[in-house]
Amino acid sequence: MNKQVIPLYMEHQKLFEHKAIVTKIGSSEINKKNYKWIQLDETIFHPKGGGQLSDEGTINGKGVTYAHKITLDKNRVDQFEILHCFEEEIHFQVGDEVEMQIDESKRNLYSRMHTAGHLLAETVGEVFPELEPYHGNHDPKDGYVKFKMLSEFSREKEEIIQKAQSKLLSNLTQDVVVSVVQLPSGMRAIQIGQRSMPCGGTHVQHLREIGPVELTDASINKKESTVTIKYRLE
Repeated sequence: MNKQVIPLYMEHQKLFEHKAIVTKIGSSEINKKNYKWIQLDETIFHPKGGGQLSDEGTINGKGVTYAHKITLDKNRVDQFEILHCFEEEIHFQVGDEVEMQIDESKRNLYSRMHTAGHLLAETVGEVFPELEPYHGNHDPKDGYVKFKMLSEFSREKEEIIQKAQSKLLSNLTQDVVVSVVQLPSGMRAIQIGQRSMPCGGTHVQHLREIGPVELTDASINKKESTVTIKYRLE
């Protein structure tokens, strides 16, 4: 494995064009599809992971349809390599300087969804402290956050949606900056207000950038002691 890629998107989330050096070239089956791929010394492409979809774009005009993450340390969100995957033939060489461009509209949408998911997790915790978030999916077509019941929980889904939606709308109007911070462990995190959450994804820089968010459904699984709340951007 080559030296770990520098993930520029973690610190520069509005960087949509950049040049980098090819460090490795290959081909392999990834998620049941055959891809040609390259690794770079640094990248602006966010790979699929953490509930967020992969960036799309081009490298030297060739369409990058998928950015795949290879985890190097399962205990850290910031230790990985990235394969920039192509469905068409490529003719790069190791050492080439290439120019990356990512789809700005999709990146902005994915960032809004991701931050909305984090805010939903925090909001539900404020309204229902018996619930603790443990998993999120930030696909614009299937956004949801899952919560564990920490104690007895007997609310109906209509009450969950109504109270969480009301508090969420209130939080979205607050003048709150979304910051990238480093935890004492050295791990990268996102801070919304006073609380920090380990995260390797991209986010908006201010809550007002998210726009309206609608909670569309809630499901309660008593057997597994979980609650799932679905959301979408309006």
